[in-house]
Amino acid sequence: MKKLMMALAVPALLVGCSKDKKPKEPSSGISSLFWAQTTNVITIKAIDDTPIAGAQILIGDALNAPFSGNFLTTDANGQVEIPAGWTSPAAVTIQAAGYVRATYLAQEPGALTIKLRPQPTKVQYEVRGNTQGLPIQDKDGFIDFGLVMPAFTKMDMLAFDINNVISPQSDRISAMGQDIDVPANISLPKQSEKYSLFTITLDKPTYRIYYGQPGVNRVFAVRGRFPFKSTVDALRGGAEFYELINDFKLSGGAIRDIEIKSGQNKLDMPTRELNFTDAQNVVAPQFRGDEMFIAVGIANQSGYMIPTDVKRLNQGQKISLGTLPGSDKMVLGVLKKSADMKNGGDRMSATLLPFSAGVTPSMLPLVPDPTLAGDELLLPKFNTIAGVNPIATYSILSKEEEVQQGNAKVKILNPQWEVYAQNWLERMKLPQWPNDATIAGKKRWEVNFVGSQTASQVPVGPAMIEAATHVTHSSVSF
Repeated sequence: MKKLMMALAVPALLVGCSKDKKPKEPSSGISSLFWAQTTNVITIKAIDDTPIAGAQILIGDALNAPFSGNFLTTDANGQVEIPAGWTSPAAVTIQAAGYVRATYLAQEPGALTIKLRPQPTKVQYEVRGNTQGLPIQDKDGFIDFGLVMPAFTKMDMLAFDINNVISPQSDRISAMGQDIDVPANISLPKQSEKYSLFTITLDKPTYRIYYGQPGVNRVFAVRGRFPFKSTVDALRGGAEFYELINDFKLSGGAIRDIEIKSGQNKLDMPTRELNFTDAQNVVAPQFRGDEMFIAVGIANQSGYMIPTDVKRLNQGQKISLGTLPGSDKMVLGVLKKSADMKNGGDRMSATLLPFSAGVTPSMLPLVPDPTLAGDELLLPKFNTIAGVNPIATYSILSKEEEVQQGNAKVKILNPQWEVYAQNWLERMKLPQWPNDATIAGKKRWEVNFVGSQTASQVPVGPAMIEAATHVTHSSVSF
């Protein structure tokens, strides 16, 4: 029974309003770089364009290297004059209180503006409510569910956080005298179904999700259903969740904005405002026998990526995905090792492309995990595929921390240092930040190799994300 309830979360696992206030425009979710046109200064801003005073900037690999006076501090306008000693490409590292430290490798001397993303806090802000409008009918043979999650941006291909789509928290309900743990962001309005000689009643109408910062955020709820008896039989027979996802039907959903002001926030989510009634065909590529391929229908809604369907395909198989009429339709292809689906490994290759008739996504290969060699990070070597240009490497160092969500403590990855580079690197070494303290505890390096079918060279920053069509990802914990 516990397996059955966890199966409710499969569609999201495999992808992945306040008055007069709107959420921030979709951005990379990470630091963003823009080349300025006129002034000879470095400008540091927050995502909302607020200047960051007192931000520290290191140009080069260490204090006074490659030139004296390479450690700078921004003024009240978030600006500092570019030093005359900066005459050749160098790493630019920025640190400011409350923001994730960021390094841009091999930057040419010149005026630039850098936007930093805020450092998530250990304080967790809860959003909870019910999903509404699910077509529940007792004993109709189907379980109807709502799944609530933060809306995705394109950058979620790179900095994908599984905790945003499958809650690490669970809520306990009882059925047939058994306790069942259901992911916290699942909503199950009361419904009863027959199984064998028994009637099973499920009742968990309330979802809950968490954010690391206050402010205006966009939330997405999807309605779905799956056949009850055949799913139970398959799970009892030893089937894995991902083997059953073709039986899950996503029918529609809704989007809402909420301004998070306090520790607890209420938001009931409708599920019938968007209906996934169109269909588009996709064909699976060729892949190894120990790998699996998932195709996800995506509706691009003003820069936010809404999943509309999810299916598992065999090699060369053609299948129809439900899509949202009138939207900018896209297909997300996801390639993973089958074993990683069981053991929680995060290696994956993904591609996000416009939907065209019979599109067959081509996938970058899955890559080995990076390794640590002293103070260097050694990255895996691999070859690109036809038509995909290597444009960028994005790496992030995170610290594993324990936070309080509801009544439980949950481990999360809190980003500490982001590194951006053009092309695909084979090794990487962090600059020596002056008087830096060692990050204590368990940490993880995540590495993303970004490719594009539409660009051959892209400046590090937002253009990297806009041009991205492919990514392959791996990580190492230490």
